[in-house]
Amino acid sequence: MNNKANNKFILSAEIVAKQIGLIVIALALATIFLAASGYEPFAILEGIGNSLTADIAGTIRWTIPLALSGLAVCVTYKAEVFNLGVDGQIYMGASAAAAVALAIPESMNQGVSLVFIFIAAMLAGAAYAMIPALMKVYLNTNEIVSTLLLNFIAQLFVEYLVTGPLRDPAEGTNLNASEIFAENTWLPRLSFFQPSTANVGIYIAVVVMIILAFIFYKTAFGHEIKIVGANPTLARYAGMKPKQTIFQVMALSGMIGGIVGAIEVAAVQHRLLTSFNPDFGMTGIVVSLLANNNPIGVLFSGAFFGAIHNGGINMERITSVPSAVTDIVTGIIFLMIGAKFVLPKIRKKMAVKRAEGKGGN
Repeated sequence: MNNKANNKFILSAEIVAKQIGLIVIALALATIFLAASGYEPFAILEGIGNSLTADIAGTIRWTIPLALSGLAVCVTYKAEVFNLGVDGQIYMGASAAAAVALAIPESMNQGVSLVFIFIAAMLAGAAYAMIPALMKVYLNTNEIVSTLLLNFIAQLFVEYLVTGPLRDPAEGTNLNASEIFAENTWLPRLSFFQPSTANVGIYIAVVVMIILAFIFYKTAFGHEIKIVGANPTLARYAGMKPKQTIFQVMALSGMIGGIVGAIEVAAVQHRLLTSFNPDFGMTGIVVSLLANNNPIGVLFSGAFFGAIHNGGINMERITSVPSAVTDIVTGIIFLMIGAKFVLPKIRKKMAVKRAEGKGGN
């Protein structure tokens, strides 16, 4: 038993070391890019350092949606279902949360108000995730395409709401946004970081991480998800229902996306805006892959990308380097992770072809 535990620990340490190596290489390449472009080469490191010291509150603010988005992606990837529609589920969750928040009377207890808001957001996110799930199961539609396209529909739906039925009449034509929510619908911010948008959503992210870790590693359902992802045919022979599992993981992923939307409108913006989501879901894919789709690792990976994003904002503030440079770091990490998954498959195919060639001779 001790040998098994030691082997697992060594394996985990190797994975962590590889992921840290990817991060170091990405930062090194970004530094070289800055130097070649005539900017201060260590500006991005200075920005990240500032985000982890003087502006830790800003890092927490961005960690919350990025970690939760990574967890939403992680759920479906475990079952080999590729949900690229987390952004759409965030938009729909935010829309439902805003509609409920604006309908809640100011006399209602804050805790009760937030329960209603989060339930509405989770249901909206789950319902929207069911669309591509139904299309995949009954129409054999590629979920990568359907989830990606549904993001645009959700974004346009939010634009319709804030320019139509939910538009704040007091703003006139100056701003496409809903009315500001009553204070009894606001998710509290972290008092020791005031004034900032760091909020108790970080505790929600930790709770979601713990729940997913428990499901994946301690329940029969988590085992079923892994089996369905590894071999759907074997899962069917074992009495499992892969189609049902697809619905379950997509619904769970959509619910987490809805939570992100609720936190953004209830804790950060206090209203529904058209541009509140800078592609959290897409970054969540990189967050999840960097953590090797491990829910515990996703929280730390989300914190790293939160520091990167906040570091870019700080970098632009204290140097002449644009914050878009942080997108280069994210892109490099994404490419390197992609190469890590693709190269072994290419090697395997080449080995098969070589074996077939030798067999033919």
